[in-house]
Amino acid sequence: MTQTHRRRPLILGVLIVLLLFLLLLFVRCQRPSNETPTPPVDDSAESAPPASQAPAPEPDSQAAEEVLDPATLQAPAEVSAGKRFSVDWTGPDNAKDYITIVRMDAADTAYGNYEETRQGSPLPLLAPIEAGEWELRYVADRSRTVLARRPLLVTENAVTLQAPDEVIAGSVVSVSWTGPDNKGDYLTFVPRSLPDGRYGNYAETRKGSPLEITAPIEPGDIELRYVTGQGAKVLGRFPLRVVPAEITLSAPSTARAGETIRVNWSGPDNKGDYLTLVPATLPDGQYQSYADTKTGQELTLTAPKAAGPAEIRYMSGQGAQVLKRVPILVLP
Repeated sequence: MTQTHRRRPLILGVLIVLLLFLLLLFVRCQRPSNETPTPPVDDSAESAPPASQAPAPEPDSQAAEEVLDPATLQAPAEVSAGKRFSVDWTGPDNAKDYITIVRMDAADTAYGNYEETRQGSPLPLLAPIEAGEWELRYVADRSRTVLARRPLLVTENAVTLQAPDEVIAGSVVSVSWTGPDNKGDYLTFVPRSLPDGRYGNYAETRKGSPLEITAPIEPGDIELRYVTGQGAKVLGRFPLRVVPAEITLSAPSTARAGETIRVNWSGPDNKGDYLTLVPATLPDGQYQSYADTKTGQELTLTAPKAAGPAEIRYMSGQGAQVLKRVPILVLP
């Protein structure tokens, strides 16, 4: 190899070292200082408010500022318990403002029967079912501020009930009544020991007077009660007694398996009552061959196919209770 050829790699290496030195020097000149630079001022940022002062969304019924101007209320000085009456009012009519009826000493945040003012004036309100001194209030919903008050006397309703002193178990009883006839009011037969608020067979007062109600099937002391649709309060009671029905069953004492027999009967013939012929071991409430009492005083029944002791049973349509039974022997 010539001397010229040996010198070329050496020159190339020197050039590479020189270039690396120059590059390092350039980078050191561009390195930032340790001081945190101050960001440049962006004039456009002055037009944007801080986040805490962001503009509110378009006004709506919830976001609009609540108006607490005085309100007025005009209504009868007294109303019957549970009755509807009209209230004339003026006021700011904020979203969800309402007029309510509460006890005189109730907190401003309390409410009872109420209607929202958005329904206009006059506003129909339902009187409480409890008699006594109450207060009408116009309330601003969001702040629960009472903008107007008016005293209201709620009076008791007179109720009368008339029914027989004694009724037959399961029979339909005609009862007469007078009373407020508010929405949902009803008359019901219940055992005297049953707590108020419970009910048995019933009829709604909207159907008029007299009403027909089915007596309980269980004999014993019961009450006819006038019950309010609002609050299930008992406004009137009438005591009476349920007595068992007199029932007779006349049939052969024996029958062949699968044989059809005739049975004569007398009894209450209440709605749904029927006679059935079953093995004596069959639990009460179950049936096999049967006939409705409404079809006549003489009924036909078919004996069980298995021989053995059997029964003819008078069954109540209400509760499927056995009101009378007579034995019959089924022969092979």
